Amino acid sequence: MMLLIKKILFIFLIFNLFTCFLYAQKKQNRYIVVIDPGHGGTDPGKPKGKANLMHEKDLNLEISFKIGKYIEQNLPNVDVYYTRSTDKFVSLQDRVELANTKKADLLISVHCNSNKNSAINGVEAHIYNLSMPASKKIANLCVEELQKGAKRKSRGVIDAKMRGRNLYVTQYTNMPSVLVEFGYMSNQNEEKYLNNDENQNILASAIYRAVKKYFQNIIPSENRAKYYRVQLLATNKLLSNEAKVFEDLEIKVDIYENNENAKAKYKYMVGREYDLERAEALAKKVAQLGFKNAFVVKIEDE
Repeated sequence: MMLLIKKILFIFLIFNLFTCFLYAQKKQNRYIVVIDPGHGGTDPGKPKGKANLMHEKDLNLEISFKIGKYIEQNLPNVDVYYTRSTDKFVSLQDRVELANTKKADLLISVHCNSNKNSAINGVEAHIYNLSMPASKKIANLCVEELQKGAKRKSRGVIDAKMRGRNLYVTQYTNMPSVLVEFGYMSNQNEEKYLNNDENQNILASAIYRAVKKYFQNIIPSENRAKYYRVQLLATNKLLSNEAKVFEDLEIKVDIYENNENAKAKYKYMVGREYDLERAEALAKKVAQLGFKNAFVVKIEDE
């Protein structure tokens, strides 16, 4: 009898351990995706070409909702948040802050493109740098699924060096991030395609499949805790980050308080670069705008 009881207790213990393991695995494998519908409110993005079509801001929102719906219905371990859910203006800083505050595992920014050359068409995925493995992976998956599943022309994965400029939402987020351009509204045929509800579903399902593959496989490590900033100056008297001395920068100035042993109490920094070469280029640029003593600082967040 005692032997039977021991066997039952052992089986019960094993069952509990297995249940705890499955719960831990489930908890461990939960993910957060922030979807960022570009533009909004007073910022229409690319204006619509005809009265019966939609501005870019509205297309972005429609496609974003469809992406989110596919993910929520088919990936129960993924929580979805939006940087905006209505036609309102949201600053780039607020978009990034939401994603960072939610501790998202992935940010997908939704946009439609435009060019003076109306013949240009196709989809693109934009990231900060091709050397960032997780961002590169999701970007490649997005363009592959849009090309294969949605039958769209792919213009590839593009980074800051290829663009010649940064994109705020791929630069300042703490997680892998990609900005997807779903087509060129300046191309009449593509704008018509983008305004079709069924086509929007096809595009959204392609991104859902990309997200599914991304999370189902090993996600490459992407260290965003180490980066470079450019220090403009240091003062003992606190200056507003909107002070006249900063007005020509056209870039957000962040204020840091130095430790007690520092010569100056406050320091002012700009930029967030993961590439030293780009950080040095930024330092050179702000020096030309009057900050002669600007220099690059390496940041290592905990």
